[in-house]
Amino acid sequence: MVGSRIPRDLVPARRSAATVAVLLALAGCGGQPVDAAAPAPGATSAFGPDRAALVLTAFDQADSAASVAGDVEALRTQEVPPSLQLSIAAARRAAHNQRPQPAFQHINPVFALPPAEPGCFLATATLRIAGSELAPTDVSQFVLGPDGQWKLSHNVQVAQPALVTARSIAGRPATSGGAALDETSRRALAAEVFARSIGSTTSNRALVASSPLLDNQFAGGWEVYGQQLAGAGATVKRTMDRAEWSDCAVTVPAGTLAFLTIHATDTLRPAPGGPATVQMVPQSPDLIATGQRTALRGKTIRVTRVETFLLLVPAQTTGTAVLGLNDTALTAVAG
Repeated sequence: MVGSRIPRDLVPARRSAATVAVLLALAGCGGQPVDAAAPAPGATSAFGPDRAALVLTAFDQADSAASVAGDVEALRTQEVPPSLQLSIAAARRAAHNQRPQPAFQHINPVFALPPAEPGCFLATATLRIAGSELAPTDVSQFVLGPDGQWKLSHNVQVAQPALVTARSIAGRPATSGGAALDETSRRALAAEVFARSIGSTTSNRALVASSPLLDNQFAGGWEVYGQQLAGAGATVKRTMDRAEWSDCAVTVPAGTLAFLTIHATDTLRPAPGGPATVQMVPQSPDLIATGQRTALRGKTIRVTRVETFLLLVPAQTTGTAVLGLNDTALTAVAG
């Protein structure tokens, strides 16, 4: 799960560049099974910070071991999409690079919990990574599956300026992500974030504030990708297929924190006057992420991908900030 916290090709990877949750068939200390959804003996039945911390601890034990081992099936027992998709892609990159991902542990967590029995909750914590002096902060959402097991569904790292905001979720009630923002705002924000992710010149900087992460690194990487393909006689166009908002959101003094997930498709085609076909080589980061080991060639190549953004939406929506993001390719098909 470590790698899912880092945007693809933007930051030196722990797993690799782009990453996170297993049905918590939860393992406790000493390898004994733990039911994190159930209260400890003598505890109250309410789902409070103590039980949320138990879920997080059990997740760390199981998911960290799966990440280090590159065990995709074990990751499937701890995570659900979109985090699972990011984690699998990170495991594939680590295997390709013959460099195991490091173990990890969350420390000093704080939580935003729904007031009733939760179907999801949010956590902010410092991430201790084996062999690294860095201790980034991340924000995660856990969801309760129909089988009563907790899984990690969303996860991003946040930059230093956002740490105070991220930790301000402590003790605040989580609400439904879909209900936290009205539909008009959700549609406008999703469209604007997507437009900015591909460097659109018609974007609305009043709606989403200028962001070094989104506008420089992420959109900048997209621009470089297009230039590289142009040099090979190809073009690429990215379209948004759909947008989804996280199950849980939380209102903090600066606004509402919620995850936005965008599903997109990249379509590669030969440039006018160029070769008759377009290709992706086995060393392509996107091809590695999808698990394909041979080159793709065709009149078109379509790459599906998932992108996760953590947004801070002020009360009036304008000036929304992007606090963190992740991105990975899912499939690549030649046509």
